[in-house]
Order: sequence, then structure tokens, then C-alpha cells
Amino acid sequence: MHKFWRRKKEQSENTTELVKAELTPQKKKKRKKRIIGGVIAAALVLFIVSRVLTPAALPMVMVRSAEKGTVKQTIDTSGTVKTEQQKTYFSPLAAKVEACKVQEGDAVEAGQVLLTYDAQDLEERQKEAELQNDEAKYTYENTVGKSNKDASEYSRSSHDVEILEQQVEDWKAEVHALKQYITDMGCFLREAQNEGHENDVEEYQNKIDQANNTLMVKEEELADFQSNLSEQKGIKNSTEDSMLTASGKKQIEATKDLAALKASQVTDAVAQVTDGLKAEFNGVVTDVKAVNGGTVEENGELLTVESTENVCVKVSLNKSDLEKVKEGQKAAITIVGKPYEGTVTRISRSATKNEKGAALVTAEIHIDKPDQYLYLGVDGKVTIQGNKAENVVTVPIEAVNIGKDGSFVYIVDENGMIEKRIITTGLSSAEATEVKEGLDGTERVVLSVDAGIEEGMQVTPVEE
Repeated sequence: MHKFWRRKKEQSENTTELVKAELTPQKKKKRKKRIIGGVIAAALVLFIVSRVLTPAALPMVMVRSAEKGTVKQTIDTSGTVKTEQQKTYFSPLAAKVEACKVQEGDAVEAGQVLLTYDAQDLEERQKEAELQNDEAKYTYENTVGKSNKDASEYSRSSHDVEILEQQVEDWKAEVHALKQYITDMGCFLREAQNEGHENDVEEYQNKIDQANNTLMVKEEELADFQSNLSEQKGIKNSTEDSMLTASGKKQIEATKDLAALKASQVTDAVAQVTDGLKAEFNGVVTDVKAVNGGTVEENGELLTVESTENVCVKVSLNKSDLEKVKEGQKAAITIVGKPYEGTVTRISRSATKNEKGAALVTAEIHIDKPDQYLYLGVDGKVTIQGNKAENVVTVPIEAVNIGKDGSFVYIVDENGMIEKRIITTGLSSAEATEVKEGLDGTERVVLSVDAGIEEGMQVTPVEE
């Protein structure tokens, strides 16, 4: 056996030496090329055979089964925390401020003293109002009393003037008659003298003398009556001028009443602020006008407090969001990392334009249970709970496509064939869409479709 292997080894060594002797460098190069060409040809044959004998691989598509479920619409937005109640305090009277006990940004509680007045100044203000009231009352009583007296005097003078005017007219008539009588007697006298009737001349002359005597007396009495008449007219005119008219009386009465009201108001105001101006609700001081030691005018602005008990987040909604939001909907709010619950309480009916020209509508979300950790003016994240459809057929929102015939999805049947299905959609959320018509909830819908995939193709569905 050993001899056999030794002989084989010697033959092999001799063959190797022979090959080495025969293979020149050129022969070695040609032989290498033939070997490489053979390898390539063999590989090509193997590839062709594999393609003939192995069927082509089907395209793969991601699918998910349609299902019954709930679609909830949510609107994510942000806004600024605002108060729904604020009060600007005004001074009920002109007075000196002793001390303003708050600054802008201070949190205050209902009943807390915000500002105090100078007590001595309040006392002086009240005394001044009472004095003005007393003066107005005295002026009214004195003026009205004198006016009433003048009215009585005017009435008497008016009556006397009427009597005197009548007496003057009567005496003027008598004087005139006497003068006419004397004139007539003079004519008779001259006629008797011309005719030489001595007896008649004497008679007419006596009548003329008597009439002249009577005329003298009547003229003196007439002068007295006229003098008295002039005097009474002067009294009448003076009393008439000093009498209050109806409007004048009302005016002076109104002045008296106003002074009384003012005094009462000052008294009430002093009583109101004696213990200081107090906050009416929990809130934050957002503006201070009062100055320590300064004097504020009546109805002058002191400070402003914004409530932290009635608080909302004001947000802006675009057109697409507005269609989903209604008053009364609930909302989740996050402010400075703290969650709150809220309710949509107001949607403005007036839109404003942003810098890009898009119409935005303001909505207010009331914070249901505010606490001391709220900060007015900070931003908050808001998620509004919109409409909801329960126990409906739903598909992933990425499976819904829009074509000229409306919305559609691709489904994969039991044979692996692609089918285009027209659907009627309802509510949509960020994840799913409600399908009202077109699916029964058992179909496998294609989530994403690669280019070249079309209805009627056979595919390999891959469940997500």
C-alpha cells in the first residue's frame, strides 16, 4: 500500500514539472481568459433558467381592515389667557389718597383693601358739602320768601292801579265836561251882553264863576289821582321785576335739591371709603393710576383689577376649523404645563384678516375650574372636542383618495386583486375617516399605493 501511494506521488510530481515546463507566460494568459469566459457563460445560463422556472414576484401593498369604531374630531390651536370680568375703580369723591396698597401684577382677594383715603381730608370734604347744602337751602328759602311777598305786593299794587286808572279817567271826563260847560256859558254870556239882558248876564257870569271853582278843585284832585297812579305803577313794576318766574323758581329749587343730593352722596361716599377701597373679587391688578399722597378728582380713575375666577382662552379659528366648532363643546387646555378643562362659550360673528390675508374668527374657551396658578396674558394650548360619530365604519385617513368621481379607496379582495371602491365619507379626524356608504367594515383597504398600482392588478397584501 505504501508503495502504491509513493508511486502516485512521484507521478504527480513528474506531471507538475512537465506542466510547468510547458506553460510559458503567454500560454498562461490565454488559459486564464478562457476560464473567466466560461464562468460568465455558466452564470448567464443559470440566470435564464431561474427566470424561466421561477414565477415573477407580486408587488406588495400595505393594507388594514376597515372596522366599526368612533371618529372624534379635534381642533388643535393655541391662544392667550384672558379675563372675562374686569373692574376699573373710580373715586366716588374728590379726595386725597393716603396710600395705594397694590402694584401692577399683584394678586388680590375679594375684600382686600386696595387703597385708603386721608381721613382728615374726608372729614373736610363732608363738612364742605354740608355747608353748601345749608347755603343752598337758605338761599332758596330767602329768595322764595321774598318772591312770595313781592307777589302779594304786586297783586295789591295791581288792584290799586286799576282803581286809580278808573278814577283818573272819571276825573278827566268831569274836567272835560266842566270846561265844555264853561265854554257854553261864555257863549250865552256874550249873547246876553249883546242883547242887553242884564239879568241873564249876571246869571251866566255866576254859573261861569261856580264852574271855574269846581274845575279848579277837580283838576287838583285829578293831579293827585295821577300822582298816586304813577306811584302805584312804580310799586307794581318793581315787585314784578323782583318776583320769581315759574322757571326761575324751578331753577333755584333744583339748585337746592342738587346741593342736598351732593351732600348725601358725599356722606355715602365717605362712609363707603372710610375703611378703604376694597376688591370685589379675586383677581390681578393690571393698571394703577392712583399716587400715594396725591389728590384724585371725583370719578377719577384709580386702578383696574381683572378677575382670575372668570377666565377664558381666546383663540383664532380658520375657516376649516370654524366648521367643526360650536358653542358648548368641551376642550382640553394646557397652561404652563398644567391641564384644565374648558367649554366653548363664544364664537365671534366677525372675522379679521391676518398678515397673509386669511380670515380668522375669535372664539372664547371658558376655563371651568380656574385656580391660583393661572397667569393672565400667557399662551395656552387648546384641543377642542368637535363632532363625534359612534359605531360607524372607519378607515385610516391615509387610505382615502380624491378623484373626479369623489372619494375612493383601493381594497384587496380574497384573490389578491386591487379593486377601486367609491365611498361617501363623513367625519374625519387626524387618524380616521367615517365611511357612510361604499364599505361594510370587512374590507382590506390599501394604505399607500405605489406608482403603477392600479385596479385589476394582483398584489401581495401585507397587514400593517
